[in-house]
Amino acid sequence: MDQQVERITQLGARLRTVTTILMIAVPVVLALAWALVNHLPYFIAQLPVPVKGYLPWGTRALAFVASMLPGGVAIYALSRLRRLFGLYAKGVIFQAANVECFRQLGYALFAWAGAGFLFKPIAGIILTFHWTPGTRLLVLGLDSQDVVALFMGLVVITVAWVMDQGRKLNEEHELFV
Repeated sequence: MDQQVERITQLGARLRTVTTILMIAVPVVLALAWALVNHLPYFIAQLPVPVKGYLPWGTRALAFVASMLPGGVAIYALSRLRRLFGLYAKGVIFQAANVECFRQLGYALFAWAGAGFLFKPIAGIILTFHWTPGTRLLVLGLDSQDVVALFMGLVVITVAWVMDQGRKLNEEHELFV
């Protein structure tokens, strides 16, 4: 095996392990963040609505479930990266399966932007539901993270398309020779 391909396979195997760990870490970190939200002022400041006082357990549990909407999409995106790095670990580099992983990753980035957009109003309702009637909030918003995810999704899908065209040209060239 070529030395460069060997390095790619080793790095692919390591990154496959890292993405596996991250897939497990996403729900664990989200669960811990919501469990400890009353003691995490930085996390509270990042929420789509201001938090007044102590959040009860039921509210935090529902907020965790809502946060798993973008969290679940992130896990799916990580699973696509895990698959891609698994292919690299096997020495599969410029094949249709690699292109499909990139394409699915791009669509996952689109979905992540959508999930982030949906999370804001759902979280707003959940986090203010225990407030008195007339003070509850419904939040709609598109932030820079959502726009960046949409743009990156477009970039990744474009790269996948270009890779697929290059792969097809290479296959035609190999058949011709």
